[in-house]
Amino acid sequence: MTGKTHELLTLIQTTTQAILTTNLVGIYLHGSYVLGSYNENVSDLDYLIVVKRPLTFETKQALMQATITKLWPLSPAKGLEWHVLLLQDTQHFQQPLPFELHFSKQHYAAYCQQPLVYINRMHGTDPDLAAHLTIIHAAGQVLVGPAINSVFSPVPATVYWQSLVYDVADAQAMMLTQPMYTILNLCRVLAYQRQGLILSKKGGGEWGLKHLPKQYHCLFEQALSAYTAKLTQIQTYPTDLAQIFAKAAVASIQIGKGRLS
Repeated sequence: MTGKTHELLTLIQTTTQAILTTNLVGIYLHGSYVLGSYNENVSDLDYLIVVKRPLTFETKQALMQATITKLWPLSPAKGLEWHVLLLQDTQHFQQPLPFELHFSKQHYAAYCQQPLVYINRMHGTDPDLAAHLTIIHAAGQVLVGPAINSVFSPVPATVYWQSLVYDVADAQAMMLTQPMYTILNLCRVLAYQRQGLILSKKGGGEWGLKHLPKQYHCLFEQALSAYTAKLTQIQTYPTDLAQIFAKAAVASIQIGKGRLS
C-alpha cells in the first residue's frame, strides 16, 4: 500500500464517521483492492458504507461534498465507487439489493452538472451489488465496523453467477473500447464457471494462461502486461482474435460449455 492509498483510506474512515456519526454501522472494502490486484494507475477503490437508518437529503449532500472535495484528489485513476446500504437489507439479501446512495467516476459529470438532481435521483436497486457482496464474503476487508459475517448475509451462488453473465453479455462491443478490462474480465468469469474461483482481473488473466487455449494467450499476455505496467491508454489488440475470443467466451458462459474452442 502506498502512502497515498493509506491516506485515502484513513480519510474515507474519518470523514464518513464524522458525517454519519451514530448512524454508521461500518465501511467495507471490496474489488481489486482486496483481491490483490489494486493498481492506482488503472483501478478504482471500491467500498460499501452500511448504515442503520435511511439518509436525510442533507446527509447525502455532505457525503457527496466530502467525496468530491476531500477524497477525489487522492483517488486512483478510475476514482472511487461506493454504495450506502441499509443494515436491514445487507442482513437479509434480496436481488436486486436496494441502496440509499451510489457514486462512481461514471457519475462524476452528472453530479457536478446537477448536484441536487443527482442526489434526489440516485437511489434504488443495483444487481451488481450481488457480485460486490460475494467478494466481500470471499475476501473483503473491514475498514471500520463489525465483522463481515454479522453485517452481510450470504449471496446465493446462482445469483452471483447471473450477475457475472450479465456483466459480460456485451463483451464483443466492450472489446472495442475497453479491451484490457474485457479480456481479463472474461477470464475471471470463466475461472468462476469452471472452478468456482473468485479472482481479480489480473488473477483472471493468469488463470487464462494456464487453463484456456493457447491461441488466445497472446491476448491474455498483452492485457496483463498493460495492466501490470500501469498503461492507461487503449492498446491495439489483434482485433479479429479478440472478437473470436469474446464470442467464444460469452457462448461458453451463457450455455455452460465445459470447453472453450
